[in-house]
Amino acid sequence: MRVFCLFVMLLCLSPGFASAQDATRPVLTVPWTATPGLSFLSESGEVSSFSADLLRLVAQDAGFDLRFVRYDTPAAVLGAVAQGDTDLSLLAAMPMLETQNLTLSAVSDVELMLYLRRDAPVDITIDTISQGRIGVLRGTISNRLALPEAVEIVHFDDEAIAFTSLLTKELDGVIILHSFAEPLLRTTGLDNLVRASFPAVRTGELHAILNKRHAALAPRIDAAIARLRDSGALDALRLRWFLVPAAPMLDVLTVGVSPFPPYQIIGPDGRASGFAVELLRALAERADLSLRFTEVSRDSWARGPRAGVFDMVPARSINPVEAKFLHFSLPVQTIEYATFVPAGGLLGASGGRIGVLSSSPIRAEIEAALNRPLVPVSSAAAGAEALLDGTLDALMFPRLSFGQYLQEIAAQERITRLDSPLFSAELAVALRPDLGEIRRRLDVVIPGFLGSAQYRALARDWLEPTPFWTQDRVRLLLLLAGAAIAAGGALFVAQILRAARRAERLRRETAAARDRLSAILEGTRHAIIGFGKGGHIAVTNPGARALLHLPDGAEPRPWPADAQFLDPITGTELPPDSNPAHRVVNGAATDGPLYLFRASTADPPRYVRVTSDQLSARRTGLTALMIVEDDNDNELNRRKLDRSQRLSSLGLMAGGIAHDFNNILAAIQYRAELARMTASDALAETFTGILDSVERGSDLTRRLLGFSRQSPQAPGAINLASCFSALRELSRPVAGAGVTLDIPDPDPDLFVWCDGGELENALLNLVINARDAILGASEKGRISLHLRCYDWSDDGAPPRAMIEIAVSDTGPGMPESVRRRAADPFFSTKRDIGGTGLGLAMVESFVQRADGHLAIYSEPGHGTTVRLRLPRATGDAPRAIAPADPAPEPGNGAHILLVDDQEDLRRCISGSLTQLGYTLEAAPTAVAAITMLETATHFDLVLSDIVMPGGLSGIDLAHHLRTHHPGTAIVLMTGFANVETVDLDGVQVLQKPFPLSHLAQAIRDALDTPSG
Repeated sequence: MRVFCLFVMLLCLSPGFASAQDATRPVLTVPWTATPGLSFLSESGEVSSFSADLLRLVAQDAGFDLRFVRYDTPAAVLGAVAQGDTDLSLLAAMPMLETQNLTLSAVSDVELMLYLRRDAPVDITIDTISQGRIGVLRGTISNRLALPEAVEIVHFDDEAIAFTSLLTKELDGVIILHSFAEPLLRTTGLDNLVRASFPAVRTGELHAILNKRHAALAPRIDAAIARLRDSGALDALRLRWFLVPAAPMLDVLTVGVSPFPPYQIIGPDGRASGFAVELLRALAERADLSLRFTEVSRDSWARGPRAGVFDMVPARSINPVEAKFLHFSLPVQTIEYATFVPAGGLLGASGGRIGVLSSSPIRAEIEAALNRPLVPVSSAAAGAEALLDGTLDALMFPRLSFGQYLQEIAAQERITRLDSPLFSAELAVALRPDLGEIRRRLDVVIPGFLGSAQYRALARDWLEPTPFWTQDRVRLLLLLAGAAIAAGGALFVAQILRAARRAERLRRETAAARDRLSAILEGTRHAIIGFGKGGHIAVTNPGARALLHLPDGAEPRPWPADAQFLDPITGTELPPDSNPAHRVVNGAATDGPLYLFRASTADPPRYVRVTSDQLSARRTGLTALMIVEDDNDNELNRRKLDRSQRLSSLGLMAGGIAHDFNNILAAIQYRAELARMTASDALAETFTGILDSVERGSDLTRRLLGFSRQSPQAPGAINLASCFSALRELSRPVAGAGVTLDIPDPDPDLFVWCDGGELENALLNLVINARDAILGASEKGRISLHLRCYDWSDDGAPPRAMIEIAVSDTGPGMPESVRRRAADPFFSTKRDIGGTGLGLAMVESFVQRADGHLAIYSEPGHGTTVRLRLPRATGDAPRAIAPADPAPEPGNGAHILLVDDQEDLRRCISGSLTQLGYTLEAAPTAVAAITMLETATHFDLVLSDIVMPGGLSGIDLAHHLRTHHPGTAIVLMTGFANVETVDLDGVQVLQKPFPLSHLAQAIRDALDTPSG
């Protein structure tokens, strides 16, 4: 079934293609946008997605090249395709695209789903819902959904805000594409709070969309898609990218099992067992899950769980790519990768040929650590054969699996395993999409189970090697010994000779193994540290010596006195019982937790991950091994991304609050202005005070919109003398009796370039923070402001004149762990007195928008200084003083249609304009307004809000008027959108709240303009 205006999806295409293109081949422009879990940049910089893979194959087959253009949002992509700015894309078929484009072959099905809170009644579906508020993304099929009249459709520009509104119960449901919503919910961790309702709201198809100017390519593109479909490549792509129908959570979940001893084993009777299988059975019992195990092929298992095939696998290595599509539980076990070599084999000067399991999730990590490509092998059998026939000199393979295979083929004497595994991969339960609630239930029980005696028994039964000297073998040895003694001493000399030859062979093998291990230790980038008896460092590789700032040789040596592991959250030194170096020499093991590390107090801390375990000192002379991996770049990038996402969410939330607050302020303003017109002088003064308060509230919402980047700033040259004077008046009442304020009188010629209101608000916020810090530790203190002018240059750019405003206090100061997070959204040390953790985040946002910089300096016991560095201005263009609002200009009886979804605001504006002499009719939505325009008498002017429910905005209404009623004037108003983005020549846009005089003037100007 064809879907009208189905939302943009899967527009994730590579930003680059071949480095050189054939000049004779057509070059088609393709739009793309990043979507969490659906399209993402790989480490090489290319976008990974279903669309990227498919269109690359189509272009290669059809004989053209691609040029990729990035857009910020899916809505921007949709607009570009509709306007003909692009050439080729994958979209749902939409009437709005048909003017500029051709709709070609379908490549995949898509489903529109209703999403509910998980606690919603199970009987609510798209067929049974009768009332409530349903959120949809703007530009989707909301106006074509057959929903009851009591169901209100609310439009959103951002899917994350829509789901946030669902969780805060502002909405009762969200309708969105399943393949768009599921990755978003999974990557944000909301999938266990939100569920899809079945059946689907509507189904449709994803098509290739081609600009008509390239119509000649249409047959070639359709033929290429047909060949991909016939060859099975298209189905393989859909399976790889999990473009499969949504499926509800069943009462009994199917577990796919493929033989991989000792983790997954299929017995002769078909029953599944093995360490991972039995572990999942135990977890399911604790999590109250019902499971059914079924054997699947190795290929099917490798493709992963998906709806209609199987729901989960008992243990799968956590793969960063698959983690974008599948659910992974918390890790349940670690697979160690050991190095296997032919007995007596020698590596060449270049290190020899090293193989690795082709499906290993850490293959790339091993190659990077060894700084060389590895030879992939498909199985344990293939790896053993390659070692024995000399194709490989060494093999990196899961230790237990390969060891058991060598026992099965009795090859332990021909293939040797080196001790001390250098690499490992974490195993976890993997689940198909839509099973976020199951993952949550497993994650709840996993930590407790891993510390239980039941888990230790499973590990002992399945993972520990079987002793060679069983009781039967001991009895056989005694019988053979008796026979040898009876044979006499004739064989004694021969045994001595054989023993000598065997000793020489073992010596050579040991030397070769030592050389191979040394090559691996020298080549890896990780720091590897071996501890001897007494806790001294006995062995280090180059990575360890670089980490600890140690010279070569002179081992054993004690742990460096200045080397410290720090808490990754607080940045403070860890106590001995938490320090991984102390723990490992005292018998404890660690499995990759995150720490901060510095080799000396002069070095900046870096994020590292530490893995350690105990060794047999009798065999190696070492008691413990510790591997330290530098994870600084990954962790810093993760934290930056996390902070950016929190700031973005905060900004969007602030914008929504400001929009609603502006509507309330507008209603208050119009009522106060109407009352002031007829009030006595005494009452008129009261209403004037109310209007002044409305103006201050409007200024606050403007700042909120500025923080959310949904309203333009009004930067200018701000005189610091005037600003500090106002700050002095604002600060004194809030400082308190015990706090001394030291605010200087700046030179009257000092100006900064920023928004003046936001600067005052930021400085007042810093003063209040300083006051709270002082009064929280004592009864008195001092807050001082200082100014400094200087020139600053960034990355070789020309120097800029800057002014630094420093706010210092004599409070208790902050530890480093608090200082580093002080500007993070929602981080607060004042929860007990109502702190929200938003103040410094908003200050930093203002400084960044002003092209400045914020720095925080603090030490416990020495107070805190916050420095705002802002661009200096000349002050040549001082801000004009706004004149008092004139009296509203009376109307002339013009017929006005007022369109706004807020009933209270409609009444206020109608009353105000009626008193001015206009004739008013009102409509709650743009759809209702269009109906009135087509059926009612002539309207001289339409006054419309921009953001409204019902499927059409005020901007859509304005376009309709331009096309069908060109003689009707239009004035728009909004409390939310950035008015500078309204692309309508000659249309005035008023920012709510606004004085009645401004509205009257805008109406008069619009009516006086020819043809509206």
